Amino acid sequence: MQLKFEVQVRRTNRRKTAAIQVQQGVVQVVVPQTLSQQAIDDLIAKKSNWIRQKLILQQLVPVSKPKQFVSGESFTYLGRNYRLKVLTGQLQPVKLKHGYLQVTVPAEQKSDYQLIRHQLRDWYLHRAIDKLETKTIKYAKQMDLQPTQIKVKEYKSRWGSCNSRGQISYNWKIIMTPHRIIDYVVIHELCHLIHLNHSKEYWQQVRSMMPDYQDRRDWLKTNAGLLDW
Repeated sequence: MQLKFEVQVRRTNRRKTAAIQVQQGVVQVVVPQTLSQQAIDDLIAKKSNWIRQKLILQQLVPVSKPKQFVSGESFTYLGRNYRLKVLTGQLQPVKLKHGYLQVTVPAEQKSDYQLIRHQLRDWYLHRAIDKLETKTIKYAKQMDLQPTQIKVKEYKSRWGSCNSRGQISYNWKIIMTPHRIIDYVVIHELCHLIHLNHSKEYWQQVRSMMPDYQDRRDWLKTNAGLLDW
């Protein structure tokens, strides 16, 4: 029995070609405003096996459990897992020490998960700023590009963005992933300085810098749910 799926169709003036996205069990087809329904149906039929494979693969990925922010929990940084160790004492910045992410908070706040999350987020954010600025400058030089601004913030459903003013923004959570995935996101956004869309020419530009970008892109889509807390 074949896996059945429903498709969400989103029309936009920003696309010249159709694209299929499979994320967290949801199939979405993003198409130009003028594309006919028959053309959309033909595309879905042609890609149905690929869609099913993606859905099955995503079902095999463990679902991320809500974090409790207690000692012993696992947190990912640059693709490696580290255990959280909550210590008591004067409030201090988080430290990565002896394979542990150490958070020191006053004894009466040891169970304050919001405080611990805030401390961890601040630690991740500062490292994301450092790594992403360094990587963006490195690849921008290789591509003879010059972004006007590099920012790191928190997004709910995207890893980065680039606007017509040359400003690039990243989601700090990308710092949890391996270097090769971070590199893909950086290249992805830098290429938008050349093509502010997801046209065929845009993806050709990405491929010229990163021939295996599709593997990295698929990894990110598949594991996105594990990076949210």
